[in-house]
Amino acid sequence: MAAYQLRKAFKFKRGDSELGAILLISSVALSVFLAELTSQLSGLNDQILLRVNGLAGRSWLFDSLVGLTQENDLIKAGLIGCCFFAAWYSGKTPDQTRAGRKILLTTLIAAVCVLGTTKVLSRTIFLPRPAIESQKIYHLSGDNLVELKRTDVRVPLDEESQKDHRDLVNGDVKSNDLGSFPSDHAGFFLTISLGIFLAYRRIGLVALGWTVFVILAGKMIQGAHAPVDILAGGVVAVAELSAIRFVVKNRLDRMLDTVTSWSFKYAALSSALLFAVVFEIASTLFHVRHALSLLATARHHLLG
Repeated sequence: MAAYQLRKAFKFKRGDSELGAILLISSVALSVFLAELTSQLSGLNDQILLRVNGLAGRSWLFDSLVGLTQENDLIKAGLIGCCFFAAWYSGKTPDQTRAGRKILLTTLIAAVCVLGTTKVLSRTIFLPRPAIESQKIYHLSGDNLVELKRTDVRVPLDEESQKDHRDLVNGDVKSNDLGSFPSDHAGFFLTISLGIFLAYRRIGLVALGWTVFVILAGKMIQGAHAPVDILAGGVVAVAELSAIRFVVKNRLDRMLDTVTSWSFKYAALSSALLFAVVFEIASTLFHVRHALSLLATARHHLLG
């Protein structure tokens, strides 16, 4: 009897050892696979960035036009706002218009949430802009300073880019340039454009095309964002827009029905409010964020 129990215990230990060996080999293989995948994706990210950024620094006129689409709110996002405005009033029947407006209202809620998410992530994850990574930069890893991998990006020839480059060489780095992952612009404008597309496809295609080929491509041409930043912003946009549409459909549908009915009943007032919304879309909610920041500062001074 004792011999039988001993053999049984030995078999269990032997089987347990084999299982442990299999798990160890699988863990090592998975680690190697993930490391290789990360290396491949990092290389692809760098290749795409350098190809798109390679368009810069060759023509002052081209670089100035790209810079204009990035610095001028009217040119950068005015078209997106116009598409939103057009989608709001599109629809062959009142029911189609009502359905489109509900989608657009949901999109606005999602856009605010996406912008908040990308802001929090960019302040949490230290990933400088490619233009910053072109210089020698160190970051603290534990107790040691480690040099970041340098990215060989071209500097555009327009006046603003040249000024920013001179400031960077002189050590004047903006805090906003130290957190570029994920891209705020990718998250925000892709959310708005996707919402317009869901409401009215033809208008949405125009908004999506402008967002991808003008706004986001311009960011890479100027070395302000890498493809991974834009991809991450797009993932946040799709995920949160989908989630908020699901929540709104199941929890807030009746409230949106009320708001859309109100927009028909008080058409003049709703048009005035829509103008303010489109204005803020064009400025990436800059003025709203500035006002909220002022309120937070006032609260601190008055109640602190």
